[in-house]
Amino acid sequence: MTSASTGEWDLDELLESSRSSTSYVQNDEEQCPMKKTIVVYGLPGPQAGSVCRALLGNPLFHVRGVFNKECPEIAQFLAMGVETEVLEVSDKGPISIVKLNHIFRDAYGAFIVSNDSDPPLVMRREMEIGIKLAELCQRTLVKHVVFSAVDFVFRITGQRCPRYDGKGEIEHKLRSLGVPLTVLKLPLSIEYLVNTLLPHRQGSDYVFTGVSDSNRNFDIMNYADVGPVVKVAFERPNIFVGKTIGLTVERIDIDQFVQEMSHAFKDDSELGFRYERTTQREYQKDKKNNRELATLLDFHCNYAPLRDGRTMRALNPDVQTFSEYVSANKTRIGKLFKII
Repeated sequence: MTSASTGEWDLDELLESSRSSTSYVQNDEEQCPMKKTIVVYGLPGPQAGSVCRALLGNPLFHVRGVFNKECPEIAQFLAMGVETEVLEVSDKGPISIVKLNHIFRDAYGAFIVSNDSDPPLVMRREMEIGIKLAELCQRTLVKHVVFSAVDFVFRITGQRCPRYDGKGEIEHKLRSLGVPLTVLKLPLSIEYLVNTLLPHRQGSDYVFTGVSDSNRNFDIMNYADVGPVVKVAFERPNIFVGKTIGLTVERIDIDQFVQEMSHAFKDDSELGFRYERTTQREYQKDKKNNRELATLLDFHCNYAPLRDGRTMRALNPDVQTFSEYVSANKTRIGKLFKII
C-alpha cells in the first residue's frame, strides 16, 4: 500500500499489480500497429542515456532523444536507432516554443530529467525550462510522463538546495497541471558523491572531510540504472500512472565510502585513506569545501525518507552496487583523486 508519510508506492503493491495486469501498451498494439513515440529529455546525461537504451529494447517504442546542445554523443545515439533533436539551452536566451512543439509532435509519452548538465544550470533557468516542458505535455495531451525527481529539500528542512529544489518545483507544476504522471524519487547519486567528496593530501594520507553527523547511513544509487525502471513504467501505464516510486539500491555511510576507496586503490598508492568529521558550520566556512554537498549529506543522513532497495532490484535486477561502481570506474576515479 502507499506510504502515508511519503505518498510512495510500496513494493508489495507494485509487484501484486504487475502480476495481475497485462501491459496496456501490448494490448493497444494489437489494435494499432504504429510505434509509440517516447520523448527522452536530458541527453547526453546518464539518466536519459540509460532510458534511451532501455526503451530501444522494446520494438513497440520509437525513441526521440533531446540534447541540450550539439555534441559528439549525438552520432552515437543516432547509430543506436534514436531519433535525435537539439534544443539549445543555456543560462540566457529564449526557449523556442516552435522547436518544443516540433519535438513533442505525435508523442505518446515523455521522460523528463531536468538539470542533468555539467555544470548544472542555475535553478531559475532549470525551473523555467521544466515548467515549459510540463505545460507542453499538458497542451499536447501526452498520455504518460515519467519524471525523474528527488526530495524537495527546502520544503522538508527549510535549507536551500538549488540542485534539488528546482526539480521539486517542476514536480509540483506537473502535478498541478494534472498530466498523467509517474514520479521516480531518486536518492543521492553515486556519481555526484564521488565527483564532489574529493580527498586532499595531508601527510601520509588522503583525507576526506565532511560534516560530523554524516556517519549515518544514506540511500544511494547509480542514476544510470534508472533506464529499465522507466521502460517498465511506459510498458505498464495502467499500473504506473499516478504513482510515486521511491528508488534506492543500498544504504552506506561515509566510513564505508572511505573503506571502499581504500580497498580499490590499495595497490596504487602507499598513502592511506581516512575521513575527518567537522560541524556543518565549520565545514561551510572553508571555501575549499562544497557547501551543497554538506547540505545534501545532512539531508540524506537526517531527513530523507527511508526506502526499500527491493523495489529497485525488482524493476532492474542488474543494478550496480557502490562497490561495483567503484571497480568499474576505478581509472576515472583515480585520475579525479589524482592517485593514478
